[in-house]
Amino acid sequence: MKLILAQDRPGQRPAELSFEQPRILIGRDTSCDVSFEKEKYPMVSRRHAEMSWAGTSWVVADLGSSYGTYLNGRRIERPEAVTVGHSLQFGNEGPVLRVIWFDAIESPAAAVPSASTTPERPPAPLTATPTVLRNATSQAPPAVPSPSSSAIPARLEFADDPSRPAVVLSGTTISLGRDPACTVVFETSAATVSRRHADISRSEQGYVIADNNSFNGTLLNGQRMTEPALLKNGDKIQIGRGGPILAFVYETTAASPQPAASSSAAAQPEQDFSKTMVARLDAGTVRSAGTSEPQLIRTFSFSEKGSLTIGRDAGNDISLDGLQISNRHAKLSLRGGEIFAEDLGSTNGTFVNGVRISRQAVTPSDQVHIGTFLLRCDTSGQIAVFDTRAKTRIDVVAVTRDIKSGMGKKLRLLDSVSLSIKPNEFVGLLGPSGAGKSTLLEAMSGARPASAGNVLINNQDLYRHFDSLKQAIGYVPQDDIIHSELTVSKALGYVARLRLSRDVSSSEIKRMIDEVLDVTGLSDRRDVPVRKLSGGQRKRVSVAVELITKPQAIFLDEPTTGLDPATEDNMMLLFKQLAESGRTVVMTTHSMENIRLFDKVALLMNGKLVYFGPPDDALRYFEAKDFHEIYHKLERSGDAGTGGNTAESHADLRIKAAESLRQRYFSTPAYKEYVQQPLKELGEMAKSGARKKTRLGIFGSIRQFLTLSGRYLNVLFKDKLTLFILLAQAPAIALMTFLVVGADQPRDFVYFALALVAVWFGTSVSAREIIRERPIYVRERMFNLGIIPYLMSKLFILGFIVFFQCFLLFVPLKLMDVAGLMSMPGELFGVPQFWAMLLTAGVGVALGLLISAWVKTSEMATSLVPIILIPQILFSGLAGVPHGVSRVVSMTMPSAWSFDTMKRFSTLDTLEPEGADARGATKGLGLYKFIETENDRTLERAQRDIDDYKRLSGRGADGGGDLLSDKLVVPEIKRLPDDLSGYVTFLHPWMHDVLNQLILMLMFGVLVIATLIVLRLRDIA
Repeated sequence: MKLILAQDRPGQRPAELSFEQPRILIGRDTSCDVSFEKEKYPMVSRRHAEMSWAGTSWVVADLGSSYGTYLNGRRIERPEAVTVGHSLQFGNEGPVLRVIWFDAIESPAAAVPSASTTPERPPAPLTATPTVLRNATSQAPPAVPSPSSSAIPARLEFADDPSRPAVVLSGTTISLGRDPACTVVFETSAATVSRRHADISRSEQGYVIADNNSFNGTLLNGQRMTEPALLKNGDKIQIGRGGPILAFVYETTAASPQPAASSSAAAQPEQDFSKTMVARLDAGTVRSAGTSEPQLIRTFSFSEKGSLTIGRDAGNDISLDGLQISNRHAKLSLRGGEIFAEDLGSTNGTFVNGVRISRQAVTPSDQVHIGTFLLRCDTSGQIAVFDTRAKTRIDVVAVTRDIKSGMGKKLRLLDSVSLSIKPNEFVGLLGPSGAGKSTLLEAMSGARPASAGNVLINNQDLYRHFDSLKQAIGYVPQDDIIHSELTVSKALGYVARLRLSRDVSSSEIKRMIDEVLDVTGLSDRRDVPVRKLSGGQRKRVSVAVELITKPQAIFLDEPTTGLDPATEDNMMLLFKQLAESGRTVVMTTHSMENIRLFDKVALLMNGKLVYFGPPDDALRYFEAKDFHEIYHKLERSGDAGTGGNTAESHADLRIKAAESLRQRYFSTPAYKEYVQQPLKELGEMAKSGARKKTRLGIFGSIRQFLTLSGRYLNVLFKDKLTLFILLAQAPAIALMTFLVVGADQPRDFVYFALALVAVWFGTSVSAREIIRERPIYVRERMFNLGIIPYLMSKLFILGFIVFFQCFLLFVPLKLMDVAGLMSMPGELFGVPQFWAMLLTAGVGVALGLLISAWVKTSEMATSLVPIILIPQILFSGLAGVPHGVSRVVSMTMPSAWSFDTMKRFSTLDTLEPEGADARGATKGLGLYKFIETENDRTLERAQRDIDDYKRLSGRGADGGGDLLSDKLVVPEIKRLPDDLSGYVTFLHPWMHDVLNQLILMLMFGVLVIATLIVLRLRDIA
């Protein structure tokens, strides 16, 4: 019974305390057996905790302290057994006592070692040999005889179905799952069980159970496994949280001696089997589902090399499962007595206290998050690994959401809403239309942060630490978040590549897709395009998208709207099963038929919480037969007393009625039990911080760009009719241009058509690309989507489309030119003109994407395209040389710069003097001016001839005869040629072939940057 404790004191030798009485009081009171100073440890209560001898082990219990008692970093809610190596902390950041030694067996014959014979345990050095310390006991587990040494074979008994016969483990490998080929087959209705869920195999050491990366996991004695574990007699195996339970029975014919506990319980650390990461508890011990404390799965210490690698690969020192974790994710290293956490270029990051880090020193008060796992270090250099799955508590504290109304006034959508949701609860947000259900759901999920208040996920501020918590959140908005053109499996595959670690293999992704399709009941629809699914099936696909990352909390906004009753029932059962399998599920709904499936409901009215608690209690509270009647009562309470008042006073009265209902609820025991008391446990909270987004980095951005480009290309090729129309319109326009342009007319219209149609191609093909998939963009942006790779993928694929469109327009016209059917001259066979056309189309694409990012609906985008194109026609210069204001406006039109570039590379002279070639046939005057000048000169010569004739003719009258009559001729006047196809009308004097290209490139860059800014502003809004 003797117990030795040691108090951890940073920088000092641990102070050892020895006790032989069966009860030890711990607190601030001087009468306690272990007393702490109030000034130094204000978080310790007067009578904080108690340790008592339970006959075979010591038990610690919290005595209702203000700040709680923590066992290995986990707050305890009931008495729990402790053993050697365990640490006890009293209050958050309070003093720490470590169990050093105790007598494991109470026997009259056993001599209790005296203090002089008890080996003094020195403080654990920070540079120790490689060890793995057991979490629940430092003694060896009961010996498990090898399979060959027992005459009675091992068997599995169905603990929750005694009528089912036990399964004898006779083979080398026993598989568990819903697949008919498994050794132990479960019913297809067992939603928590995967097709091939887990395997039990025989080895020299005994029977080993291993989870097959199942969707809902395998629990051993109430705790989720992360790696293979050696089974012992009496172990309880649960196939998914909330799933069927099997008992492992392995009895021997002869009693096998159980190893006695060492009298010196400070046993040496022992290597665990197969790096098993399962905390061994008594077979029947299962912690309360209501606790949000993470599950301790293993403790590590540093090796001689002074570092521990962490990742998904089994070769790491700390191997963690989860496809969001990279193979080599992070490293903990020991340098100069300090522990440093370092990210090894992981996809989804390493976080210390919610902040993504590259390398940072960590202290015992810090929390290191990697995927769904939490790591903590203590002062002795030991690393504890906790699993946070199936332990997600959500607290909403005074959440308020304000927006500006159309009149510039502030409109309050949520008014100081508070509630607390325990792990694995299925909660419904209810209320009349406009009550604030979706707004509250968006605030709780982080989709649209609240204006004030806090949302906590496992006591961490969601908005401040969103980057680390987003991996634990699934959010299904009202709109579908999948591309309808893709098949179900393809859509899920692209989501997996965007959200999971970049080193996840194709086979792992396929296995994950199979699992989520299995869970959502879509296995037989995997190769069906999403657009061909029913409404309920499409919503299931949206849920499957979120399940890819195995979130701990799932938020659903009106997921059953528009579904028939049978489909709605099935969907609600699916959501209930998700909660029972270890997730916290919150959803908004207007449906009244399945409300009793919820564990709790939150009723809202005008943004105020008027009830939160079990649905059956809500009926009694409102004295209603069903929820239809509750809704009617809420409506009537808002309408009461309005009479003939104005709409404004009607709204004010509804707000007053909602406030009255809220104050009534605040005075009920339900409010104290379900809201006030749980929130008191949180203590004081700082003001919620702004969301901080981390950068993807170069490699992350390139990976997203390639994935998004591949998905976009796949979407386009699935809609073959639209793609055909996009490409077929180019040769059709070429034919129409040939028919319209006369053979003898100037070439302006041909080049104008090339410039204008290039703008049309780019703008029309891109103007709806962002807005039509905005729900998908918003959800992916919440997770990890980068704005730059997203926009670049659009530019890249759309660039290819407009390239082929321009090619199919330009080349036919050029071939007609070569064949002599029409004239379209250009330098280098028109290559510079084609290049100018591509630049113009690129500007059009960028302009269309800016429109798509700015507008709120696809219809608005479609309406804006003609408004954008009409000025391109009017101010391009087709109507003549622009002057004054029109000249300034034309300089903002890409068609004007492109049109001028086409004409400059045509090698043709001009009709007007603007832009005429000084070295050409018109000598820089333009054809019109050149002919006019030549005719003027001819007339001048004729006039001189006439004057000479008159002068000489008069002298001839005196001297006899008309001396010059034979020299007079009629001068020939130059005329405009009938064929003007060798000319263009003019060139802009302020433009230049090189300058034009630079301006088009500048326009492209400015429009792209403007689109990035608009998308970023949308994030903020």
